[in-house]
Amino acid sequence: MAASSNLSHVLLCAGTVGEWAATSPAQWRERLSLVARAARSGDADWATVVPSAPGTIEQSGRIREMLVAECGGVRYADRVVVLGDDGVTVIVDCCADGRQRIVDATKRTAGGEPASGRATDGVNEERLAAAICAPAPDEPDLVVVLGPPTKMPVSLVWELAYAEIVFLDTAWHDLDAEHLEMAIDDFARRDRRFGGVDS
Repeated sequence: MAASSNLSHVLLCAGTVGEWAATSPAQWRERLSLVARAARSGDADWATVVPSAPGTIEQSGRIREMLVAECGGVRYADRVVVLGDDGVTVIVDCCADGRQRIVDATKRTAGGEPASGRATDGVNEERLAAAICAPAPDEPDLVVVLGPPTKMPVSLVWELAYAEIVFLDTAWHDLDAEHLEMAIDDFARRDRRFGGVDS
């Protein structure tokens, strides 16, 4: 069981959109439950799942539809939100391009075309962070990446600014509760400096 930590939001970067599309509704329910239980073991209320590599627009659309129809999800912009085990809210975001996620959040934050003609009017770091992470109230404290530490997924850009990162050398379909609990235990043992260095 994971140690207690100051964990509020966990982000899991796992699998490709293609792998997600090949995941059955029963497997998705199992995965969502697994992520929620692991997040709760670290006292987190929020978990976000993003793919490590893109697929097709059609695959992403089918995944969203399936999560709503078969897993009790609710659409939130381009995401699907599922109330998981123990009250943990799980956000599934099919966007595998972190830069595109920032662009989309900027458009939502700017609220259309401002009077000045600049699309970034009214956008600041706080509002952009809120739009990128929504509906979670804050940025992830912990990012768990499935795969080798030698390759950072392009789906992660903004989320890595202040989060702790744990790499797990396992595949999407092989992920189990023990893997995530190990990552959360690792997070609990760390001394977070939010980008600071020892003097």
